[in-house]
Amino acid sequence: MNFEIRSVQTKYNEGEATSVRISYSAKNEDRSVSISGVYELTAEEFNQDGSFDTLEAKAQEHLLNEIGTE
Repeated sequence: MNFEIRSVQTKYNEGEATSVRISYSAKNEDRSVSISGVYELTAEEFNQDGSFDTLEAKAQEHLLNEIGTE
């Protein structure tokens, strides 16, 4: 599966970041399977390591948890 981060949106409350919403997509090599999803991190979780590699790994983990195949 090929995972891709589509967007990263930060939510604010009174000027302070409260959470980060990550949108992602995944597809297999021949694109016969395609899926998209969203997961949310606290601002603190995002600031620990918000690299795209980490976000993609979390997207994959989120997807597997949601479909129950972990």
